[in-house]
Amino acid sequence: MQRSNGSPVFTDEDLWRRTKVLATLGPATDPPEVMQDLIDAGVNAVRINLAHGSRDEHRARVKAAREAAATAGRAIGVLLDLQGPKVRLGQALEPRDVARDELVTFVAGTAAPDEIPVDWGTVAKGAEIERSQIAIGDGSPRFVVAEVSDDGNRVVGRCVMPGTIQPRKGINVTYSDASGPALTDKDLEDLDLITEVDADFVALSFVRGPEDVDLLRGELEARGSQARIIAKIERLEAVERLGEIVMAAEGVMVARGDLGVEAGVARVALLQKQIIEKAKQAGRLCITATQMLESMIEAPEPTRAEALDVANAVLDGTSAVMLSAESAMGRDPGAVVRAMAEIASEAESSEDIYAIDLDNPEVGVAAIMKAAVLLGRDTGAGLLLIPTASGGSARACAKYRPERPIVALARDRRIAAQLTLDWGIVPGVLEDADGIDDLVGTSLAAARRLTGLADETTVVLTAGGVMTGEEDTNVIVVKRLGDDS
Repeated sequence: MQRSNGSPVFTDEDLWRRTKVLATLGPATDPPEVMQDLIDAGVNAVRINLAHGSRDEHRARVKAAREAAATAGRAIGVLLDLQGPKVRLGQALEPRDVARDELVTFVAGTAAPDEIPVDWGTVAKGAEIERSQIAIGDGSPRFVVAEVSDDGNRVVGRCVMPGTIQPRKGINVTYSDASGPALTDKDLEDLDLITEVDADFVALSFVRGPEDVDLLRGELEARGSQARIIAKIERLEAVERLGEIVMAAEGVMVARGDLGVEAGVARVALLQKQIIEKAKQAGRLCITATQMLESMIEAPEPTRAEALDVANAVLDGTSAVMLSAESAMGRDPGAVVRAMAEIASEAESSEDIYAIDLDNPEVGVAAIMKAAVLLGRDTGAGLLLIPTASGGSARACAKYRPERPIVALARDRRIAAQLTLDWGIVPGVLEDADGIDDLVGTSLAAARRLTGLADETTVVLTAGGVMTGEEDTNVIVVKRLGDDS
C-alpha cells in the first residue's frame, strides 16, 4: 500500500482489519511495557472484570490503558464488566458424587445431612417443574427440577448429567422468574466507579430481558455516566427475548461460559450464530467471548481448533472477539493479541463477511450512509470518511459492512473511544471546523495522518450534522485524500 510522508497512527493491519480485539486486563498486563505492547499488537479496547480485584487496581488499569493509548495517539475503549448476581452452593457442603436419575434436595438455609445447602434466597421460587434445570459449576452435574416448595426454599432435582457436587461452586437455575435483582448491591457500588473513571462501555451480566437493560440505563443516567451498555447473553431467558434485548442495548456479548452451562455445550455454536446475526441485522455491535485462545495462557501459539473458533466468529460477522484469562493472566498478552488479530485478518479475506443486502429501502441517516457505501464501491474509493457528532452515522455505515475502512472522526475522546468496538470503524478525534468547507479539509488532513494513505487515494466523505452536534448528515462528496493541501 502506497503511503504519504509521515508515520501513520494505524498500520496496514490495523486499518484493514474489520473485527476488533478486546483484551481483559489483569496482573499480566500491569507492567507498563506490556500495556504498550498490547497497543502495538493492535488491541482496540480493554476489559476490566469487576468480579476480581480491588477498586484501586481497576483505577490503575484504566489509567494505564488511556496513557498508553495517548502515547500511541489513538483511541482505546474501556469496558467495565459488572459481576451480576452469582448463586453458590454452601461452604459447609461435603463433596458428593451424583448418579444419573438420582434425586437430590437443595435447601436455602439449614440443610439436613443428605440435603444440599444453597445460598440462593428465592432464586428457585419461580422455577418451572420439568422445564427448569439446575446446573452446577461448568454444567455438571445437572438436574431437572422435579419439585419446588411454595416458598422456593426447597427444590428436588433429578440428575440428568452425573458429576460431583462441591462447596462454593456456582449454580444456575434456568427459566426462573425469581432469579434475584439484575443489579446487586456490589453492582450498584461498582457503577459509582464506572462513573468515576468515565468508562466507555459497561457490560451487564445475566440479562433476562430488556427491562434489565433499562434498569441499568436509569442508574447510569442518574450518575451522569454516558457509558454504552453491552448486554451479556448467558441465560436461556435472554435467548428467548434476544430481539428485545438487542434493541434495548447498544451491543451484546455472546458469553459462552455461562451460556454453555445454561444451554449445554452442544447448543452453544448455533446460539452464537443466532446472536451474532440478530445483532448484525439490527446494526448493533456484538462481542464473542470465552475460551477463544485459552491454551495461550501457557502455550506460545493457539491450537488449530481455537484458530478455527476465532475465524468462524469472524465469518459469522461478530464485531469483536474477546480475550479473558489469556491476556489477564497469560504468559505473553501481546502475543495473544497478535495471534487473535492475525486470525481475524485472515478470516476477513473471505468475501462472505461483506455480503450484506443493500436493496432494502432506508430513510434518514441510514439512507445517506447506504448511498455512501454504494458510492464508495462504485468509485473504488480507498476509504469512507465520516465526521460524526455522536457516532451514529458511522455505525449506520458499518451496518452495511463496506469493503472499505470507515474512518470516523468524532468531536471528543469519549465518542471516539465508544467507536472502537464497532465493526470496520477506525476512530479518531476531529479538530474544530468553521463551516462545511473547513470541515472537509480538516477531515481529510486528519484521515491522512491516521492512515498514512497516499494523497491520490479516493475518499467518499459525508458531512452535515457534525457542525451542529446532531446526526443529520446531508452531504456526500468524493475527494482525494490530499485535496486539503
